[in-house]
This record gives sequence, structure tokens and C-alpha cells, in this order.
Amino acid sequence: MSWSIHHVNLEANDVRQTARFYAEVLGFAEGSWVFPPAEQVGHISSDPAKLTLFPTNTSSNGANSGLHLIKPEPEFARKNSLDHNPSIGGHVAFQVEDLDAVIEKLKAAGIPYSLTGTFAIPRMRHLYVYDPSMNLIEINEMLD
Repeated sequence: MSWSIHHVNLEANDVRQTARFYAEVLGFAEGSWVFPPAEQVGHISSDPAKLTLFPTNTSSNGANSGLHLIKPEPEFARKNSLDHNPSIGGHVAFQVEDLDAVIEKLKAAGIPYSLTGTFAIPRMRHLYVYDPSMNLIEINEMLD
């Protein structure tokens, strides 16, 4: 199965201060978050004090790829009907071509996961799962 890293999500208690570090010290260029259509957006803040992006790819297939900084929100999972909270503790997101194949393997292994439709990134569906070391990972797939 082919895969790539789509983004790394880091928890940032002060998003703007952390963004200044990445911009001023490391020289990263801050970008603009691209949200899906309003009817598909889950509970996610568009406030740059709570969420920002340092993109690695500006193509349409790379929407929101790169480094995400997010203010942790304890209610994020509940507000999005998830069992996993991607706003706390950070995570890496792996992009695959066939998310259904991953889902079948998780089901067969009895591993719980949280599946979303498009809610934070246009034309992308996501799932969240813990690896055996309790690292939260996101696995996602671009939709046609």
C-alpha cells in the first residue's frame, strides 16, 4: 500500500507565539487554511489564534498539507462525535489511496478508530487511531 505524510499536527497552547517561532526562527512561511464547504465543516476553529498552517504543498491535492498548529480543545472529540481527540497531544497524518482497506484491517484486528467524513480538509476523509504505543495517528484519503 502506498502512503505519504500529509501533515504533522502539533499542540500549541499559544498558537500565535508558536507560529512566530516557526516563521521567525525557522523561516517557515505561514499559509491560509482551506476549509471545506460550510455544510461539510465539522467543529473546527478558523481563528488563527487557535489553528494555523505552514504548508509544504500548495497544489489542490495538497490542501492543508504541512505543519498544523492547534490549540488543544478538550471538547473537540465530543463536538465532532469522535472517540479520539486530534487537538490534544499532536499527531502525524498518513495519506493512503484506499482508506477502506485500512478500515477493514482495523476491524479485523479489533482496533477501535474514529472515522470522519470531510470535516477539516476539502475532499478528504480521515480516521484517527492509536498505534500500540498510544501515539495518535490520522490516516486519510483524498476523495474524487
